[in-house]
Amino acid sequence: MYQTRKTDAVATPPGSASVRTVTFGTSYDGVERRQAPPPPANPLAGITPVIILGWVRRFWLIALALAVLGALAGFAAGTLIPPRYTSYSDILLDPNNLQLVDDDVYGRSATAEAQVIDVESKMRILTSISVLGRVVDQLNLVNDPDILGPGDVAPGGDARIAAILALGDRVRVSREERSYVVTASVWARTPEKSAALTDAIVSAFLVELAETESQGARTASEALSQRLTELRDDAAKAEAAVVDYRQQNGLPMTTSDSQLSTQSAVQLNTQVDTARETLITAEARYAALAAGNEGAGAQESELLAELRTEYATTKKNVDSLAATLGPRHPSLTTARAELDALQGEIDQEVARIVEGARTDLQRARDVFDQLSNAAGAQLGNVFSDEKAQLELRQLERTAASAVAIYEAYLNRAGQVAERSQLNTSKVRVISPAVAPLVRSYPPRTMMLVIGGFIGGLMAGLAVAAGLGFLLHMRQRRVIA
Repeated sequence: MYQTRKTDAVATPPGSASVRTVTFGTSYDGVERRQAPPPPANPLAGITPVIILGWVRRFWLIALALAVLGALAGFAAGTLIPPRYTSYSDILLDPNNLQLVDDDVYGRSATAEAQVIDVESKMRILTSISVLGRVVDQLNLVNDPDILGPGDVAPGGDARIAAILALGDRVRVSREERSYVVTASVWARTPEKSAALTDAIVSAFLVELAETESQGARTASEALSQRLTELRDDAAKAEAAVVDYRQQNGLPMTTSDSQLSTQSAVQLNTQVDTARETLITAEARYAALAAGNEGAGAQESELLAELRTEYATTKKNVDSLAATLGPRHPSLTTARAELDALQGEIDQEVARIVEGARTDLQRARDVFDQLSNAAGAQLGNVFSDEKAQLELRQLERTAASAVAIYEAYLNRAGQVAERSQLNTSKVRVISPAVAPLVRSYPPRTMMLVIGGFIGGLMAGLAVAAGLGFLLHMRQRRVIA
């Protein structure tokens, strides 16, 4: 027979999903049927911000307590942690040194990459042991408790090395990209000590940089001086060989260029060259005048130039009268007579100039021939003398070369020695260190208190929410 459905309901705890189990009895066909229970719900299902807020309100004392503890911890940190004061100094590390002397010992940085390498190398010098050691010695940091504490030096250790290492840990050097400006910073326990350390490091760096360049120049000067002794001996031996050869062969104490035959040949050759140029000029002048070149004649005689100017003016007047008057007009006849007279004077002047040019040409030829013959005769004497002087010239060249090398090294050694006394660096301090007004570490006490309060509050809220979630999970297990 048909049976009514039976249900067994289970109370649902607050904040959890509803769970209901429905049990069926035997159906009308006599078969007993039962509904399967649903799968367990997600533990986080049903948790809303309102529920979480309720958890926080339930455990708000814990959140407040942690916030207060955080604020107290921040206050304690700001009060108890030893402060650090950092001072900064900006330095311009220009890779291009001053050009105080020609042909300097050090080459110039041409490419941008080479300049950056030079700047970074100088930055390493800024934090080197040499620079830090100068500062330790200058400020007597070995006995400074701010740098070295009671237990910072190992038994039997070097206090100076320990002070250098401790100071190196406080130094920071940085460079902005695409800039040659370097910032050096040092921290200390007091503002005044921080500024003093920064200024001392920068000053020691400038001194070390200048001494590095001077030391390089002194090293080069010493190497040149050692080589100078050998070169001086070689030059003395070469000059002694020249003197001995002259004595053995009875040659005068003059160079080969001072021989009379050579001097005469040189003078004759010079005179031949001058005579040749004079002959060429005379031939060109005569050719131009013989060809009737008016410009050449005018350049030779101012009178001819004036006559031709007057002739041109008269010719223009004749042409003008001929166009307006008859051929037998007295004015025209007079003008033509003046034109003919001017032409005669021009012809006479041209003939005189041409004759003078021909005479000068003949004279130039005679002089050139005489000098050429004399130079040819003298050339034979020169060859004879040169054979006798061949060995002597070779010795003199060897001696001159040795002396020239010695003098070049001597001058260079003097320049390098003087260069070691000069400071050509363009490194300069843009902004010196000043005593900082506030500490760099730890942050301000008020900031630490606020940060500790906020951090403690966040931690307290997280703990309150966690406790609420644990209670929620415990209730679900009890209900299940």
